[in-house]
Amino acid sequence: MPLIAVTYVKGRPGVTTTALGLAAVAPPTARPVVVEADPAGGDLMRRLDLAATPSLVDLAAAARGATHAEDALAAGRQGVVIGDVAVPVVVAPAGGAQTRAALPELTGMGRAVLTAPDRLVIADCGRLAPGSSAWPLLRLADVVLVMVRARTDELAHLREVLAELVDVGPGRLVVLLAPGGVYPAAEVADVLSTHVAEELARDPNAVSVLGPLPADRKAAAVLGGELVAGRRWRRLPLMRAYAGLLGDLAPHLSLAAPTPTDFREEASR
Repeated sequence: MPLIAVTYVKGRPGVTTTALGLAAVAPPTARPVVVEADPAGGDLMRRLDLAATPSLVDLAAAARGATHAEDALAAGRQGVVIGDVAVPVVVAPAGGAQTRAALPELTGMGRAVLTAPDRLVIADCGRLAPGSSAWPLLRLADVVLVMVRARTDELAHLREVLAELVDVGPGRLVVLLAPGGVYPAAEVADVLSTHVAEELARDPNAVSVLGPLPADRKAAAVLGGELVAGRRWRRLPLMRAYAGLLGDLAPHLSLAAPTPTDFREEASR
Protein backbone atom coordinates (compact mmCIF):
# COMPACT_ATOMS: atom_id res chain seq x y z
CA MET A 1 0.00 0.00 0.00
CA PRO A 2 1.13 3.58 -0.63
CA LEU A 3 2.30 6.54 1.40
CA ILE A 4 0.52 9.91 1.37
CA ALA A 5 2.44 12.85 2.83
CA VAL A 6 0.18 15.73 3.88
CA THR A 7 1.83 19.10 4.44
CA TYR A 8 1.38 22.88 4.15
CA VAL A 9 3.51 25.98 3.66
CA LYS A 10 1.59 28.89 5.22
CA GLY A 11 -1.25 29.30 7.72
CA ARG A 12 -2.99 26.37 9.40
CA PRO A 13 -5.20 24.81 6.72
CA GLY A 14 -6.12 21.63 8.61
CA VAL A 15 -3.40 19.11 7.77
CA THR A 16 -3.86 16.97 10.88
CA THR A 17 -7.63 16.95 10.45
CA THR A 18 -7.24 15.94 6.81
CA ALA A 19 -4.81 13.12 7.56
CA LEU A 20 -7.19 11.67 10.13
CA GLY A 21 -10.22 12.22 7.92
CA LEU A 22 -8.66 10.41 4.96
CA ALA A 23 -7.85 7.44 7.18
CA ALA A 24 -11.39 7.40 8.55
CA VAL A 25 -12.97 7.13 5.08
CA ALA A 26 -10.40 4.80 3.51
CA PRO A 27 -11.60 1.31 2.51
CA PRO A 28 -11.00 -1.27 5.26
CA THR A 29 -8.85 -3.25 2.81
CA ALA A 30 -6.39 -0.35 2.81
CA ARG A 31 -5.80 -0.82 6.56
CA PRO A 32 -4.87 2.87 6.96
CA VAL A 33 -2.65 4.25 9.69
CA VAL A 34 -1.95 7.92 10.48
CA VAL A 35 1.63 8.77 11.41
CA GLU A 36 2.32 12.17 12.95
CA ALA A 37 5.60 13.25 11.39
CA ASP A 38 5.43 16.98 12.09
CA PRO A 39 8.94 18.23 12.97
CA ALA A 40 7.32 20.84 15.24
CA GLY A 41 5.67 18.10 17.32
CA GLY A 42 2.30 16.39 17.32
CA ASP A 43 -1.23 17.49 18.22
CA LEU A 44 -3.24 14.26 18.31
CA MET A 45 -2.07 13.17 21.77
CA ARG A 46 -3.68 16.15 23.47
CA ARG A 47 -6.41 16.76 20.94
CA LEU A 48 -7.80 13.23 21.29
CA ASP A 49 -6.68 12.60 24.87
CA LEU A 50 -4.33 9.76 23.92
CA ALA A 51 -1.50 8.25 25.95
CA ALA A 52 2.04 9.60 25.71
CA THR A 53 3.26 6.14 24.76
CA PRO A 54 3.50 4.37 22.44
CA SER A 55 4.48 7.13 20.03
CA LEU A 56 6.61 8.00 17.02
CA VAL A 57 9.68 7.55 19.22
CA ASP A 58 8.73 3.92 19.85
CA LEU A 59 8.01 3.40 16.17
CA ALA A 60 11.44 4.75 15.22
CA ALA A 61 13.17 2.55 17.80
CA ALA A 62 11.31 -0.53 16.56
CA ALA A 63 12.05 0.33 12.93
CA ARG A 64 15.81 -0.01 13.48
CA GLY A 65 15.73 -3.73 13.99
CA ALA A 66 12.32 -4.84 12.73
CA THR A 67 12.23 -7.46 10.00
CA HIS A 68 8.57 -6.75 9.32
CA ALA A 69 7.01 -3.30 9.01
CA GLU A 70 3.88 -4.48 10.77
CA ASP A 71 5.86 -5.35 13.91
CA ALA A 72 7.31 -1.84 14.06
CA LEU A 73 3.92 -0.22 13.49
CA ALA A 74 2.43 -2.33 16.26
CA ALA A 75 5.10 -0.96 18.63
CA GLY A 76 4.10 2.64 17.93
CA ARG A 77 0.41 2.81 17.22
CA GLN A 78 -2.67 3.55 19.32
CA GLY A 79 -6.33 3.38 18.37
CA VAL A 80 -8.83 6.16 17.75
CA VAL A 81 -12.54 5.47 17.26
CA ILE A 82 -14.48 7.78 14.96
CA GLY A 83 -18.11 6.76 14.92
CA ASP A 84 -18.01 3.07 14.12
CA VAL A 85 -14.56 3.12 12.52
CA ALA A 86 -11.33 2.27 14.30
CA VAL A 87 -8.36 4.30 13.05
CA PRO A 88 -4.83 3.40 14.16
CA VAL A 89 -2.56 6.39 14.79
CA VAL A 90 1.08 6.91 15.70
CA VAL A 91 1.24 10.09 17.76
CA ALA A 92 4.24 12.39 18.02
CA PRO A 93 5.35 14.05 21.27
CA ALA A 94 4.31 17.68 21.59
CA GLY A 95 7.94 18.77 21.67
CA GLY A 96 9.49 18.83 18.22
CA ALA A 97 12.97 17.72 19.30
CA GLN A 98 11.98 14.07 19.74
CA THR A 99 10.13 14.01 16.43
CA ARG A 100 13.07 15.54 14.56
CA ALA A 101 15.36 12.92 16.09
CA ALA A 102 12.98 10.09 15.15
CA LEU A 103 12.28 11.04 11.54
CA PRO A 104 15.73 10.09 10.11
CA GLU A 105 15.21 6.58 11.48
CA LEU A 106 12.00 6.31 9.45
CA THR A 107 13.40 7.69 6.21
CA GLY A 108 16.71 5.83 6.32
CA MET A 109 17.08 2.15 7.13
CA GLY A 110 13.59 2.09 8.66
CA ARG A 111 11.85 3.47 5.57
CA ALA A 112 10.02 0.16 5.01
CA VAL A 113 7.83 1.07 7.97
CA LEU A 114 6.36 4.00 6.03
CA THR A 115 6.05 2.04 2.79
CA ALA A 116 4.46 -1.09 4.24
CA PRO A 117 3.13 -3.27 1.43
CA ASP A 118 -0.19 -4.02 3.11
CA ARG A 119 -1.14 -0.64 4.64
CA LEU A 120 -2.02 2.86 3.51
CA VAL A 121 0.22 5.17 5.54
CA ILE A 122 -0.90 8.79 5.83
CA ALA A 123 1.86 10.98 7.24
CA ASP A 124 1.02 14.34 8.79
CA CYS A 125 4.19 16.29 7.98
CA GLY A 126 3.08 19.63 9.40
CA ARG A 127 4.46 22.88 8.03
CA LEU A 128 7.05 22.54 5.30
CA ALA A 129 9.70 24.99 6.47
CA PRO A 130 13.12 25.41 4.78
CA GLY A 131 15.42 22.62 5.89
CA SER A 132 12.52 20.67 7.41
CA SER A 133 13.37 17.13 8.45
CA ALA A 134 10.16 16.07 6.68
CA TRP A 135 11.64 16.59 3.19
CA PRO A 136 13.14 13.06 3.01
CA LEU A 137 9.73 11.64 3.91
CA LEU A 138 8.13 13.56 1.06
CA ARG A 139 10.60 11.94 -1.33
CA LEU A 140 9.31 8.52 -0.29
CA ALA A 141 5.67 9.43 -0.78
CA ASP A 142 3.47 8.20 -3.59
CA VAL A 143 1.43 11.39 -3.26
CA VAL A 144 2.57 14.70 -1.77
CA LEU A 145 -0.60 16.51 -0.73
CA VAL A 146 0.07 20.21 -0.08
CA MET A 147 -2.79 22.07 1.56
CA VAL A 148 -3.28 25.77 0.94
CA ARG A 149 -6.06 28.33 1.06
CA ALA A 150 -6.67 29.95 -2.31
CA ARG A 151 -5.58 33.38 -1.09
CA THR A 152 -2.87 35.63 -2.46
CA ASP A 153 -0.54 35.39 0.54
CA GLU A 154 -0.66 31.61 0.94
CA LEU A 155 -0.35 30.95 -2.80
CA ALA A 156 2.69 33.25 -2.93
CA HIS A 157 4.40 31.19 -0.23
CA LEU A 158 3.53 28.00 -2.10
CA ARG A 159 5.09 29.31 -5.30
CA GLU A 160 8.35 29.97 -3.45
CA VAL A 161 8.80 26.24 -2.72
CA LEU A 162 7.11 24.86 -5.82
CA ALA A 163 10.40 24.03 -7.56
CA GLU A 164 11.54 21.85 -4.65
CA LEU A 165 8.12 20.22 -4.43
CA VAL A 166 8.00 19.41 -8.13
CA ASP A 167 11.44 17.81 -7.90
CA VAL A 168 10.43 15.81 -4.82
CA GLY A 169 7.28 14.37 -6.33
CA PRO A 170 7.20 14.65 -10.14
CA GLY A 171 3.71 13.68 -11.25
CA ARG A 172 2.73 13.02 -7.65
CA LEU A 173 2.32 16.58 -6.37
CA VAL A 174 -1.27 17.51 -5.54
CA VAL A 175 -2.32 20.91 -4.20
CA LEU A 176 -5.44 20.58 -2.07
CA LEU A 177 -7.42 23.76 -1.54
CA ALA A 178 -8.57 24.24 2.05
CA PRO A 179 -11.71 26.14 3.06
CA GLY A 180 -11.47 29.91 3.20
CA GLY A 181 -10.00 30.69 -0.20
CA VAL A 182 -11.16 33.36 -2.63
CA TYR A 183 -10.03 31.90 -5.98
CA PRO A 184 -11.61 28.93 -7.79
CA ALA A 185 -9.61 25.74 -8.28
CA ALA A 186 -9.42 26.18 -12.06
CA GLU A 187 -7.81 29.61 -11.68
CA VAL A 188 -5.31 28.33 -9.11
CA ALA A 189 -4.43 25.39 -11.36
CA ASP A 190 -3.85 27.72 -14.31
CA VAL A 191 -1.59 30.05 -12.30
CA LEU A 192 0.48 27.21 -10.84
CA SER A 193 0.86 25.29 -14.11
CA THR A 194 1.90 28.49 -15.90
CA HIS A 195 4.47 29.19 -13.17
CA VAL A 196 5.83 25.64 -13.42
CA ALA A 197 6.11 25.83 -17.23
CA GLU A 198 7.36 29.38 -17.71
CA GLU A 199 9.33 30.14 -14.55
CA LEU A 200 10.59 26.68 -13.61
CA ALA A 201 10.83 25.18 -17.12
CA ARG A 202 9.13 22.02 -15.88
CA ASP A 203 6.20 19.98 -17.11
CA PRO A 204 3.04 22.01 -16.35
CA ASN A 205 1.26 18.74 -15.58
CA ALA A 206 3.65 18.09 -12.69
CA VAL A 207 1.16 19.62 -10.27
CA SER A 208 -2.58 19.12 -10.02
CA VAL A 209 -5.12 21.06 -7.97
CA LEU A 210 -8.09 19.56 -6.13
CA GLY A 211 -10.79 20.98 -3.90
CA PRO A 212 -11.72 23.21 -2.29
CA LEU A 213 -12.74 21.29 0.80
CA PRO A 214 -16.01 22.47 2.33
CA ALA A 215 -16.11 24.55 5.50
CA ASP A 216 -17.62 21.98 7.86
CA ARG A 217 -17.15 22.79 11.53
CA LYS A 218 -19.15 19.78 12.69
CA ALA A 219 -16.96 17.25 10.89
CA ALA A 220 -13.83 19.09 12.00
CA ALA A 221 -15.06 18.90 15.59
CA VAL A 222 -15.69 15.16 15.24
CA LEU A 223 -12.17 14.60 13.94
CA GLY A 224 -10.75 16.90 16.59
CA GLY A 225 -12.33 14.99 19.45
CA GLU A 226 -14.64 17.88 20.41
CA LEU A 227 -17.85 16.21 19.25
CA VAL A 228 -19.06 12.61 19.34
CA ALA A 229 -19.77 11.28 15.86
CA GLY A 230 -23.44 10.66 15.17
CA ARG A 231 -24.82 7.78 13.17
CA ARG A 232 -24.64 9.78 9.95
CA TRP A 233 -21.15 11.21 10.41
CA ARG A 234 -20.08 9.77 7.06
CA ARG A 235 -22.60 12.01 5.34
CA LEU A 236 -21.12 15.20 6.70
CA PRO A 237 -19.85 17.40 3.83
CA LEU A 238 -16.19 17.23 4.84
CA MET A 239 -16.22 13.45 5.23
CA ARG A 240 -17.83 13.06 1.81
CA ALA A 241 -15.19 15.38 0.38
CA TYR A 242 -12.41 13.24 1.87
CA ALA A 243 -13.96 10.14 0.30
CA GLY A 244 -14.06 11.93 -3.04
CA LEU A 245 -10.45 13.04 -2.60
CA LEU A 246 -9.33 9.45 -2.08
CA GLY A 247 -11.20 8.54 -5.23
CA ASP A 248 -9.31 11.26 -7.14
CA LEU A 249 -5.99 10.03 -5.71
CA ALA A 250 -6.71 6.35 -6.31
CA PRO A 251 -4.84 6.18 -9.67
CA HIS A 252 -1.66 7.34 -7.90
CA LEU A 253 -2.11 4.92 -5.03
CA SER A 254 -3.16 1.59 -6.56
CA LEU A 255 -6.07 1.93 -4.16
CA ALA A 256 -9.75 1.27 -4.71
CA ALA A 257 -11.89 4.35 -4.24
CA PRO A 258 -14.02 4.21 -1.07
CA THR A 259 -17.70 3.38 -1.42
CA PRO A 260 -20.50 3.68 1.13
CA THR A 261 -20.17 -0.01 1.98
CA ASP A 262 -16.53 0.56 2.88
CA PHE A 263 -17.47 2.67 5.90
CA ARG A 264 -17.60 0.01 8.52
CA GLU A 265 -15.55 -0.88 11.55
CA GLU A 266 -12.67 -3.26 11.01
CA ALA A 267 -11.72 -4.69 14.37
CA SER A 268 -8.56 -6.27 13.00
CA ARG A 269 -6.98 -2.99 11.92
